[in-house]
Amino acid sequence: MFNQCCEQLAQKKIKVAFFESASAGYLAYQFSLSPFSGKILIGSLVCYDLKVKENVLGISQQLIEKYTAESMPVTEEMIHQGKRFFNADLYIACTGLLKKGGSETKEKPVGTFFYSIWYQNRLHNFRCYFTGLPENKLKSLLNDITKNIIQIIEDKEI
Repeated sequence: MFNQCCEQLAQKKIKVAFFESASAGYLAYQFSLSPFSGKILIGSLVCYDLKVKENVLGISQQLIEKYTAESMPVTEEMIHQGKRFFNADLYIACTGLLKKGGSETKEKPVGTFFYSIWYQNRLHNFRCYFTGLPENKLKSLLNDITKNIIQIIEDKEI
């Protein structure tokens, strides 16, 4: 799925930029390994720490306090604020709970991820849950994201 996604992005000349929190650069790293990376990858901003979200991206402390750093509203805002840093066609932002120590609750356990994909002036939001070791959660997240990128760029309803 990942290779198919990168190939389709390259064929359609779609440039990608990432804003990563829970994935801590993993998504951009994986895309950099693709043989198509020079044609599709613009860059990534890793904003793992709250202060990077606030001071670099400009996400308000009030939004983070209201919804937590690992939430859909913060993920959406990462794209809205982050688009000024990169000139891409497709933007992806990701937050979540890779391991203990975040804002986990019974309703939002460790393994919960939020990601948004912005393409052609449309925002697509996703929430997913994965179990296992952190490395396995990240692989599952990458697979889920690439599956949805393919559907979005092929203009299929999700």
